[in-house]
Amino acid sequence: MKHRKILSTLLITLAMMSTLCAQPQRYEVKSGAIAYTITQSGNMMGVIVNGKGKAKTLFKAWGNIELHTEESSTTTMGRTEQERQMTKIDHGKLFVVDFDERVIYEYTPEMLKNSEYEEFAKTAREMIDATGGKKIGEEKVMGYPCEVWEMMSVKLWLYKGIMLKSEAEIMGIRHTTTATKIDLDIAVSDDDLKLPDFPLKSASEVMMEKEGEGLTPEQMQQMQELMKSFSAS
Repeated sequence: MKHRKILSTLLITLAMMSTLCAQPQRYEVKSGAIAYTITQSGNMMGVIVNGKGKAKTLFKAWGNIELHTEESSTTTMGRTEQERQMTKIDHGKLFVVDFDERVIYEYTPEMLKNSEYEEFAKTAREMIDATGGKKIGEEKVMGYPCEVWEMMSVKLWLYKGIMLKSEAEIMGIRHTTTATKIDLDIAVSDDDLKLPDFPLKSASEVMMEKEGEGLTPEQMQQMQELMKSFSAS
């Protein structure tokens, strides 16, 4: 359902919303592994929604390489749906795994600006400033001192740029993500950050396919040339 898509996207955005490429370090910590629990519940226009799940963020190189995974289940009107997500940041690029289609979509920083993942290119402070957010205090999460920020219907607990907790309410659904295990400055290998062995597809290809529906072969060729020029710039 649409609200599940919004909440799932919110989680990933909050967990990874430091800048992808504007700064040499996304976090003030070199490496780490953080496990989270996810809960959601509420009443959306008379429909009772309950959900739970687990997530994990694994990173190295000060967050410039980061893998985020999530598995959750949501029950709406007695019907339960399972969802699995995986995203990876690698020095400015974003990779989104589609387990249903068994394909990985690759977004360059340029392509992110025109996609549903545009918010990934912003720092936490940029998002807070853009929404008139403010720091409302300091609290500890799992013993780590965090700055607590509030923006619109979202509260964030940040430790050195890393999200350890978030609370949000969207369309009557309360969504909470809380760190349950935190290991920082640990050894993280490339194998730990591997994506599934799925075909890689660039976001520009997807855009071209959608925009190319109904075009003649000649028009498709012209569009392909334009997209190649855009990607190379």
